[in-house]
Amino acid sequence: MAAASPTLACPQGHSPQALGSRFCNFCGVQLAAALTPSQPQPGSATPVLTPAVKTPPVCKACGGNGDLLGSVQNACTECGWLRPLVPGYGLDRSVFLWAQDGQAMTRLQQLPALNSVVRAASDRVGRPWIESTFNGIRLGPRQLPDVWKQAVLAARILGLPRMPDVYVAGDQMWNTFTFGTDTSAFIVLGTAILTNFQGDELLFVLAREMGHCCAGHALWKSVTRFLTGDISLHGGLLSNGLLNAISPMKLIEGTVEMPLMAWSRQSEITADRAGLLAVGDEALARRVLLAWSIRSARLLKQVNIEEWMRQEEESDDKMTRFSEMATSSSMYTTRRLRLLGQAAREPEFMRHSQTVRSLLKDLAPPPDLKPAPAPGALPSATPAPADSIRAICTNCKAAVRVPLAVLRGKSSLNVRCPQCQTVFTLRQKSASPPPAPAAENQNI
Repeated sequence: MAAASPTLACPQGHSPQALGSRFCNFCGVQLAAALTPSQPQPGSATPVLTPAVKTPPVCKACGGNGDLLGSVQNACTECGWLRPLVPGYGLDRSVFLWAQDGQAMTRLQQLPALNSVVRAASDRVGRPWIESTFNGIRLGPRQLPDVWKQAVLAARILGLPRMPDVYVAGDQMWNTFTFGTDTSAFIVLGTAILTNFQGDELLFVLAREMGHCCAGHALWKSVTRFLTGDISLHGGLLSNGLLNAISPMKLIEGTVEMPLMAWSRQSEITADRAGLLAVGDEALARRVLLAWSIRSARLLKQVNIEEWMRQEEESDDKMTRFSEMATSSSMYTTRRLRLLGQAAREPEFMRHSQTVRSLLKDLAPPPDLKPAPAPGALPSATPAPADSIRAICTNCKAAVRVPLAVLRGKSSLNVRCPQCQTVFTLRQKSASPPPAPAAENQNI
């Protein structure tokens, strides 16, 4: 009778690990069997070694549950712990999961030959290999902090328990990727994404990738890259992939290529729905997808969207679907926009989106508050006279406040801008009192 295989554990103490994995989900180190002596069996004078999993150390940065983090820190940079939007917040992926995505993934999992290659490639190569193929910068609180905050917010909206690593890669430009495993995913953003999208537009893009992580796409996205290389928009998936190097005779290309491409197309709809859930604005999501399609947010401003949509709608739908099936791993823009519009009309889906937006509004920092009026002050409809005037610097256009007491009795006054140190002159207007000083060539 064959002995049971020992349980593998990370030498650094990280756990839990994905079933069947040979590399640590957190640090990428190869797993090893941790053996500890136990009580000897009857009739045996020597202790028997039995596998034991080392208790993982508690994260020293956050305490494992965020207790050691400051109130403004929403993610632990050591273990990836994420603060929920509100206590008890959670989001089931079924809210945004596209039904055909789930069906396509089920078909992939029913291909025994494909799954055996998937596990072999994942175990032998793992996350470190894919991560090393990108010449990217990892985001953090001190590395592109504004983008990092948006990425953390997107992950919290989608209810992820751990923050995926996020990289920016200059050689990817307009591409975005989500790779890794179900328990350890990471995201790669092209630099053109950051230069063309800001605010909620960037949040939509980031939430799409977090949607991939939440929906369990990371492993299969990695599988596609393992087996086929980079997914080309207009090239066969099996043109230059690892599949040919492993054993091209064991698998029939069509039986693997077509299901992979079919799933890849449907997975993008799930991601679009996750992005829409986060921003709650169909027009904004549509604008981002269109700009993404033509690779230019600036050019999109000059494009007649209605004419473009009419052109797409007049195309042969059967031929379009055949072209997608044969050449593309991503659904064409027009069909994606139609499905996006359908999602925006689903009452239950939009109810979740409105709840998210309401929570975000409550979490937003309050605007700069004006000082409370002193007792006996005039109501806001008739505000009390100000004790200073606002001038505009003639050089940098910065606002400068000048006390009226300094101006009183003077026909002109030289003022130095605190921003650029430029000196400009304020002069009294000739209008009837109350006099109002004016800057040369400026409106005060």
